[in-house]
Amino acid sequence: MSKNRFEGSELLHAYVDGELSLEEKLRVEQWLETHPDDARMVAEWQKQNQGLNDLFATKINEPAPETLSVGTDSHQPLSQNSTLPSLLPQIAASFLILALGVAGGWFGRDYLNNLTAEQTINLATHQSFAQPAMEAHWIYTPEVRHPVEVAQNEEDHLAKWLSYRLETPLTIPDLTAQGFDLMGGRLLPSGTGPAAQFMYESKEGSRITIYLSKSFSNTPAEAAFHFNQAGSTRAFYWYSGNLGYAVIGDIERNKLFTIVNDVYQQL
Repeated sequence: MSKNRFEGSELLHAYVDGELSLEEKLRVEQWLETHPDDARMVAEWQKQNQGLNDLFATKINEPAPETLSVGTDSHQPLSQNSTLPSLLPQIAASFLILALGVAGGWFGRDYLNNLTAEQTINLATHQSFAQPAMEAHWIYTPEVRHPVEVAQNEEDHLAKWLSYRLETPLTIPDLTAQGFDLMGGRLLPSGTGPAAQFMYESKEGSRITIYLSKSFSNTPAEAAFHFNQAGSTRAFYWYSGNLGYAVIGDIERNKLFTIVNDVYQQL
């Protein structure tokens, strides 16, 4: 198959991103008809794109917060008394809110100005907790050969290793009663330091993940379930003690909630 302007996997990425000419698109579709592995990979990329589009949809057409406006004249130098340094944390938090498409719209300028820098950052990060959890789910659940970093046959080692990295004792939930067997887990980065992901699979091949990371505040939070959805991917997340938890899956909401309750009882 002629790759024209693109080479290797770039061609498939270009197809998913809608960057191909009609002729190139038809050639890729012919290729996918006879190459099921590539077709499956393309379908996963398309699902990820749709999920991200759903998350960002509420923010695309909204104006930037007024706290981002330092001045209207781009050539006007800042005075020595400029408040820009004090606004930087709020600007960072505002970009977080925009990029992650949190529900509820922009915070008002007056509300932001009445928050301390630490409160603003904590607020933005709290509301964005589900996003990295869902992204990790999208990235690793399609993997065939390397879905996890440490397999289930080393469960004890996995629990001890991730407990050490997150600096808190971790329990790996047993979800066999829910029809899901542990595949293993991995270490991930997060905005608050190391994070952990446990992956499970049903006999039908459906996969769910549990994501844990340090909480975003030094004050222990009361457990309260929150729900987020992007495309067919659903997530319940909550905070308890010094950790945040998320359970993510492309399964029916009530079934996922039953799993969440099981996970909560075991953690």
